[in-house]
Amino acid sequence: MIKTKNIGLRLGASLIVLVFAVLFGAGGWGGGVSPLARQLGGWWQARDLVVVPAHINKLELREHEGESTTWQVLAEFEYQYQGKTYHSTRINIGGDSRDNIDNYQHDIHAALLAARSQNQNVILWLDPQDPAYAVYDRQVRFKRMLFLIPFAILFPLVSLAGLWLLWAIWFRPQADEADTTTAGSGAAFRAGHVPPSKLELQANKSGAVAIGVFAIIWNLFTVPMSILAITDGGSNARFWALLFPLAGVLLLCWSARLAYLRWRLGESSLLMTQQPYIGIEEMALRLRFTLPLGQRMQHAVTHYALKAKVVCVCEDNRGEDTSSKTLWTLELKTVQVFHGARNVDLSISLPSNLPASGLLGHKKVEVIWKLQIKLLGEDLEFILPVQAGAWSGLQNKRELLADAENYGIYEFPNAMAQPGKQSRRNWWAYVIVIGMLILGAYLMLYDDLPAISEGTPATQSSSMPAASPANIESLAQLQARISAGADINSRDAEGHSLLMQAAEENNLEKVRYLLQQGAQVDLATPVDAEGNGGRSALFAAIGNDAVDIVQALAKAGADLQKPSNKVWTPMHYASYRNAIKSMRYLHEQGLPIDAAFAGARGSTPLMIAAQYNQLPAIAFLLQAGADRSKKDLYGEDACGYARFFKQAQAAKVLGCR
Repeated sequence: MIKTKNIGLRLGASLIVLVFAVLFGAGGWGGGVSPLARQLGGWWQARDLVVVPAHINKLELREHEGESTTWQVLAEFEYQYQGKTYHSTRINIGGDSRDNIDNYQHDIHAALLAARSQNQNVILWLDPQDPAYAVYDRQVRFKRMLFLIPFAILFPLVSLAGLWLLWAIWFRPQADEADTTTAGSGAAFRAGHVPPSKLELQANKSGAVAIGVFAIIWNLFTVPMSILAITDGGSNARFWALLFPLAGVLLLCWSARLAYLRWRLGESSLLMTQQPYIGIEEMALRLRFTLPLGQRMQHAVTHYALKAKVVCVCEDNRGEDTSSKTLWTLELKTVQVFHGARNVDLSISLPSNLPASGLLGHKKVEVIWKLQIKLLGEDLEFILPVQAGAWSGLQNKRELLADAENYGIYEFPNAMAQPGKQSRRNWWAYVIVIGMLILGAYLMLYDDLPAISEGTPATQSSSMPAASPANIESLAQLQARISAGADINSRDAEGHSLLMQAAEENNLEKVRYLLQQGAQVDLATPVDAEGNGGRSALFAAIGNDAVDIVQALAKAGADLQKPSNKVWTPMHYASYRNAIKSMRYLHEQGLPIDAAFAGARGSTPLMIAAQYNQLPAIAFLLQAGADRSKKDLYGEDACGYARFFKQAQAAKVLGCR
């Protein structure tokens, strides 16, 4: 029967759990299970598809902004089958989605754009049983499937766990809220601990199942993410992602080892001749095995060492973390147990000046007595229900906890060392840890970050310092400084003007204020002897792809074609920075899409994008009509740049042969 005072608490908990279950269930279905099922269903359906030529009527690469920028190819194909005309907008057999995985959207768009610009048909895959179904790409997107696996498994598991918890709140038997007090002890046993009347105890669980389940869930998330991170290319730093699945493998090995050790020992129980109490002397215990001892050992010996100790701890859960203080410990004499034994007898004595098992003056402060046994490499732990004796003579509880470290420890002579260790060394754990350290050191010392040498055929003199203003001040502080007579065109130690600093901060309000106060819009940093410098506020805004600031500067009269350090034009720099919004605005203002450098090799923006593997920039330039066959002063085209700098993805998007 549900108590009236618990109904409100259960209703509140049920509402929270239900919301989590529904949200994670919906997220798992919409963001994992459903798209993964479409991928698999499309792969199965693709076996019976036939080829049909199609014309591209519409094509667009749509950008979606959110926590991360995603892309989506939108197209309309027109084709004929058995004398009828059909239209299709399907790109992939798994459904058309927006994502940024593996540059898939840009590659598809570039291929379709190349065919459309040359007025060529493309091949669609059509279902003869349903001619209205036709798709451009019938390949399974394995990387997208890897991305979906964690969401398809973990989110539904969380939802199912929430539903189970909801069931448990209402239908699982609840522990009585009244404290069960031991007769004459004044201490209460927490729910789930051994009742004082029970004389046979079971060992605590090994934890192998819990660790194994956690490791599986961990690997389901980290393995797909690590594969995606590594295969996306880039510097050696991406291999750091391997540390996460390596940790999962280590957890699985640990779980397997715990399970193996418990299996090798078999089930065991502890029999007590009487109820333990404070001050008891020479209390007899019997450790019983369900299997003859050592039966599952690979290399059996005549006897095995059994080590045991009794521990009294006080656990305090009143804060955010659990603090555990050892009040007393007794290490028993090592016992040699013969091979094939079914039981072993022990005896313990407990001091009379310690508290019994149970709560100690507070519902979150508890005293726990444990018998810890190590045998065949396995650790067994039994919770002892120690009661208070009439003669215990307990001290004041506050003094007891304050002086816990002063309690004496029973000292018993240890037995001679056992003849040979029967548990295997954990050499595999050392190998994995050392391997992880070596991998980390390698990645730190030999990280192959992109670098361009001066003497290469496709080198540009494009060294540009990053935007790093010396001081960042608020708009109110800036206004106060200008009102006090500060020069509107003053510079910092690096030659950055106030307007350039505001653009680097991506602060549109400060940019507008400075322009209203008459700041020189094209004031640039000095150019040194090596040709570095010459940056203006326009280049700082393009570096952030802050198109609203670019527009404000353009309206104030900024020269949209003036080069920086006599080499970089705004369009070239936007291509180098992959600043798509800025490129689109500059193109709309009539800037030439194929303008060459005024110096150096005479590269075009498309060549720069190929050199630095800026795939979105390449796709935009091609869509805007950039000539991929145009050559620089040394006869190299964009494909030559992609090949020389080993940018395979750029070469693929460009359609290089």
